Amino acid sequence: MESLQNLRIIPAFACPIAETTLSGMEAMNARLRELFLAWEADTQRKRFSEPTPVVKVGVYESDFQLFGRDHPDLNALATLCLQHLGYLVAQLNRYSNEDMAKLRIYHHSWYHITRNGGYTAVHNHPMASWSGVYCVDPGDAAPPGVVNNGTLRFLDTRSLGNSYLDQGNAYLSDIYGIADLAFDMKPGTLLLFPSYMLHEVAPYFGQRERITVAFNAWIKDYREPAAEPAIIKRNR
Repeated sequence: MESLQNLRIIPAFACPIAETTLSGMEAMNARLRELFLAWEADTQRKRFSEPTPVVKVGVYESDFQLFGRDHPDLNALATLCLQHLGYLVAQLNRYSNEDMAKLRIYHHSWYHITRNGGYTAVHNHPMASWSGVYCVDPGDAAPPGVVNNGTLRFLDTRSLGNSYLDQGNAYLSDIYGIADLAFDMKPGTLLLFPSYMLHEVAPYFGQRERITVAFNAWIKDYREPAAEPAIIKRNR
């Protein structure tokens, strides 16, 4: 039947999540781990913003100026993260080099230190277009019987997709199936994703701290004001 042969399947409403591993980061990750733990322990260190109201248990959250700190390792990491984001934005939007030269990537950035039993509840970042997470240290391997130990887990954006399941849709191929998507991050893993996507960090069990760097980005024409999204700034 001709109509069957001409049946076209459209993969609608896709969400682009980009994953890569930054190579040669072992020494930098070790230095960043010690730096972040030292900064956390320094009670006299000035914070420039308050932690977000997102529910976090057993998690230390820094202020949101991390990539702006004058530190060689942070400068290098910021460059790598934003270069990869710029490449992704150019590819997905079909921007030319000339187009990209007119754009500026603004950002908030911070680090998380998660300890045994810690987790971050479901949230998104509605005041940005792109978000990223870089793994400095994933912590300990999962204890026996524990699954999704400290994984970064994305919720399916099709909230009604599994409202009715039967044999017609229960076994759809991966691109169409309804399910959460979990990433077991390794040292050097960089994930980039649309900021609207709901995500969480599953409970982490281990004695070694799990340490990640995260950032939100908004991208403007160089002639437009940065229009920084609101954060709760701290004056003390």
